[in-house]
Amino acid sequence: MKFALIILFVFISFNASAQSLEFGDIPQQQLEMEVYEKDSTAEAVVLFDVGETVVDYYSGSFRVSFKRHRRVKILTDEGLDYADVQLNYRTSGIEQELSDIKAESYTLTENGKVEKESVGRRDRFTEKLSDNQSAVKFTIPGARKGSVIEFSYELTTEDPFSFPDWYFQSSIPVIWSQYTAKIPEWFYYLTFKKGYQEYYVYEQNRYTDRVRFGYGTNTSNLDYRGIEYVMAMKDVPAIKEELFMKASIDYLAHTEFQLSRIQMPGREAEHYIESWADQVDFLVNDVDFGERLTSSSRLISEVSTAIEGSESGLDKMINIYNHLSGVMEWDETYGIYAFEELDDIFDEGTGDGAEINLLLVQMLREAGLDAYPLVLSTREHGEIIKDYPILNQFNHTIAYVKIDDQTFLLDAKNQRRPYNLLPISALNGEGLLVKADTVQWVSLKNNVNHNVIKSIEIELDSAGFSGTMEAKNFGYYAYQLRDDLDFTDLNNSFKELEFDIEEGLEVDSVQITNDKLDESFDYKAYFRINKQDTDIHYFNPMITEYFESNPFKLDDRTFPVDYSYTFDEMVILNLTIPEGWTFDEIPQSVLHRLPRRAGEFRRIIQQDGNKLTLNYRLRITKERFNPNEYGVLKELYQKVVDSVSEQIVIKKGG
Repeated sequence: MKFALIILFVFISFNASAQSLEFGDIPQQQLEMEVYEKDSTAEAVVLFDVGETVVDYYSGSFRVSFKRHRRVKILTDEGLDYADVQLNYRTSGIEQELSDIKAESYTLTENGKVEKESVGRRDRFTEKLSDNQSAVKFTIPGARKGSVIEFSYELTTEDPFSFPDWYFQSSIPVIWSQYTAKIPEWFYYLTFKKGYQEYYVYEQNRYTDRVRFGYGTNTSNLDYRGIEYVMAMKDVPAIKEELFMKASIDYLAHTEFQLSRIQMPGREAEHYIESWADQVDFLVNDVDFGERLTSSSRLISEVSTAIEGSESGLDKMINIYNHLSGVMEWDETYGIYAFEELDDIFDEGTGDGAEINLLLVQMLREAGLDAYPLVLSTREHGEIIKDYPILNQFNHTIAYVKIDDQTFLLDAKNQRRPYNLLPISALNGEGLLVKADTVQWVSLKNNVNHNVIKSIEIELDSAGFSGTMEAKNFGYYAYQLRDDLDFTDLNNSFKELEFDIEEGLEVDSVQITNDKLDESFDYKAYFRINKQDTDIHYFNPMITEYFESNPFKLDDRTFPVDYSYTFDEMVILNLTIPEGWTFDEIPQSVLHRLPRRAGEFRRIIQQDGNKLTLNYRLRITKERFNPNEYGVLKELYQKVVDSVSEQIVIKKGG
């Protein structure tokens, strides 16, 4: 009872003091608002977003009805984008019906009157998005800086699987977001909450109702019970794009409903979510997945060519990977199925990610290796929810290989990437192994180090500074540099990619000292920094490419910092000055460590006569930092920014 009174007070206080939820009833304070006090940078703010989904019985069938009412205050000219509305609905299979669309703008004029403009039927247009989906689009007329806009609509369908998800969070702040779901006792839905915001209100209430079954005179009434979910969040901050951020769908606070089973009176239960074991068995026996993995003389011949001279299983795997990634071109799309025979895909020379990697699995098997497909969800597609054993959570297939006691994850859709390096897009939690009678989740990680070591020697002479830079790049550092370099113009390409000096820098020559695809990418560059012949030089020792401003801009972050991989960057610089010159000003050494050794930045400076040695190191040792760790991480990067901007002062004489 006490809890119910608290909830009642919450709703009363919200409705009475904050705003009205009636369409067109706009409180004066909303019209007069000029800035949102909790986020002064917001270009707009959601005043409220209220939705309700009801599952009921209507005209001889069950119906899922979703109603939504959203009100937004536009605070800047950039916020006018929120007056553009798009409402999607399904047009094939069990269709969805979009109805009762209303939309208006309200603007307070200089004389204190309210100008109102409405969206009419002629202001809306329908666009076909795909074979099974269309959208109604419109721009709310009269919207401008200072306006309040709102719209509402209803979406209905007879498909109980089409239970709408609800997003409490947005790219702009949300003052109030509320979702109600009424579900009869015959329908069992799994519910799942994602995001890092807590509910302000969460209730599950029992209710009773009555439906009338049958037609004409052959009808009967049935009383039933159900559960009403009431969920709300208050003062939800905006999700703003920042570095080291995965797909926003993984961070936005939202709730999902997935139909598990239907149990009608007097009937057996109909189950709609199977186990992961059932889903693995389905893929193993599916004509467009497991049954594609069959032997053929065409692939046997290709494998024989690829593994010629291989002495071990590892050699065979690497050679097959290199061969296939070299002859197949990725069409830049993902998938988990192959809708053509593997021979035909190979002959075409192009395919999506699944087609190429199912080819890889079969070719590895032809070489006698223990290989299986592994399905996953890419970072852009969102993280897997293991509580929902449904295949549409996956959007990509790679290869899993076991050789002796070692396992390897291979993705052959890029010829510039070595076998032991999955693309960053695939590093997203865990993937599901597709092997008969097995349910095994595999961590999607690379078992290689991602680091770079740069050794720089610089000497001062009458024309300025001359020097060499040697570097060893491992893991993603090697892959990225190899991929970005213009090998037809190495000097200028290195100057652009590897140096952070524009004025006076000349790269004389570059030597690639190691370029084995699955090893490090090493080089030695010779360069000069031309300076006027003066008695004083200001020299910034961080001549290599580095960030000049803190990549973390927000004061607080409500979602994690997700690094694609842990890394270790080291720069060792030796600066030698001639006789008659002195180091007049030298920066101090710096050491800053994160708690629990999750990362560190150090700059150690030592002088030995006319030689100065600077040792820079930035290291991050874990891939995810939770929101409560954001502050210390931001502080670490600020130490880096402050340190790399400090200069050494060198004077003649003295």
